[in-house]
Amino acid sequence: MHNDYAIRLNNVSKTYKLHGSQRDQLVDILGLQRIGIRPKTATKEFVALNNITLDVPRGHRIGIVGRNGAGKTTLLKLLCGNFACSSGTVEVNGEVQALMNVGLGFHPEYTGWENVEASLQYNGLGPDEFQQAMEGIIDFCELGDFLDQPFKTYSLGMQARLMFAAATAIRPDILIVDEVLGAGDAFFVAKSKKRVEKLVSSGCTMLLVSHSMQQVLELCNEAIWLDKGKVRMRGQAFDVVKAYEAFVHGPVQNNVAGTLGKRPTVDSDESITRQNQAVGIRRTIRLTGEPKLQEPSFLPHATSPSFPDVQAPLEFRYPAPGGVSRWAGTGELRIVGATLVTDNAETNILGSMCPAKVLINVRAELAGKFNCRYGFVAYDQMGRCVLDILSPEHRFEAETGNHFPVEMVLNPLQLGPGEYIMSLSIHGYEPIERLNATKRYDLANRSLVFSVNLRDSLGPIEAQFYHSAEWQFALALDDDSPEPR
Repeated sequence: MHNDYAIRLNNVSKTYKLHGSQRDQLVDILGLQRIGIRPKTATKEFVALNNITLDVPRGHRIGIVGRNGAGKTTLLKLLCGNFACSSGTVEVNGEVQALMNVGLGFHPEYTGWENVEASLQYNGLGPDEFQQAMEGIIDFCELGDFLDQPFKTYSLGMQARLMFAAATAIRPDILIVDEVLGAGDAFFVAKSKKRVEKLVSSGCTMLLVSHSMQQVLELCNEAIWLDKGKVRMRGQAFDVVKAYEAFVHGPVQNNVAGTLGKRPTVDSDESITRQNQAVGIRRTIRLTGEPKLQEPSFLPHATSPSFPDVQAPLEFRYPAPGGVSRWAGTGELRIVGATLVTDNAETNILGSMCPAKVLINVRAELAGKFNCRYGFVAYDQMGRCVLDILSPEHRFEAETGNHFPVEMVLNPLQLGPGEYIMSLSIHGYEPIERLNATKRYDLANRSLVFSVNLRDSLGPIEAQFYHSAEWQFALALDDDSPEPR
């Protein structure tokens, strides 16, 4: 096989025999038909993979998606050597490290330490490599004292973290992951992405099977869609995921609407245009009535919310892991405390489409006249910036040691449910296009955490962000419009 390819499959098929009972399976496996013992029911066959031809270049991150029974796990087991194909050829160029099931290969009675040591010794690491790998695993999985506890006491998420850390502590040629990451939280997936990118940059190839389209998009740059044992689509991860979701969710919605097994026929834009021209439609539709807000209705800053009386604190009330992280600034102004307040209480558990307030305590470290602006940035657990809000200009004069509060009211908060990390900053005031070149007094980077909840009744519209909108409807026809011919 050419060294540019990690995996090559040529016309590969895999067929399973389906027996009516364990007795019939035993008769078939032992070949007892030769001595006159027959199965009670006829053996059926199930084609899990059907004539697949596939090339996987080295260093690629490929997600494999498809419905249950599409052949994803069978494909991975063929690559791992667990199964033999029924026909065709499977060529794997390099050492394969596979994470097929949470807990598989780790002894439940052994501690985390003992399982990791056994895993590394099985891979034949030398003393220096062994110690380096152990340090990397400890740093990645962040299990602390739990490493001294039996593996069976771990949650699924903890097991996934330890297994993934052990499997990626060494650099395999091919890393195969089957649903293991589904047990991890968003922070674990974010760390896994960086670890996978490091492996791939060194030449490792990764195949990921997941029902989480977000994980496929985060961790893979390509995707393969398997359907009924065949490759239905291969391409950029975004394109494949988009097509797969349209395929999956369309029939689900049709079933809910009572059209089980049927897909509605949808006319194309071109077809609709031809139909309209054929019937000679000349109606003029006009919008009438006052615009109406979206549901659930909210109009940002239409009313003034009421908050409990909370004073700007002298500390960061809800610090992120690791505490407050400051970037270098001039030191003339300093953020000494911050907290979050809802219309009910001081808390870092906020509500989507409900009012919230960020309360900051700023101290002047030097006397003087200041002309500044404040910044608020929120990141999701993947590290993506989801909000970046800048204040208008603030001019003031202060003496050394003066404290003054700064409030930012979100009325309402329009973020969707999730866990978020906040940064706060003070800059010299300049036009926004010069923001990165302005004086920075202080910046508390990724230093506070908060969560956002969505009330249960709004579950069907869960999203990352809720935007206000105005709606109008076509309520009438113009009186002088001719009827269609």
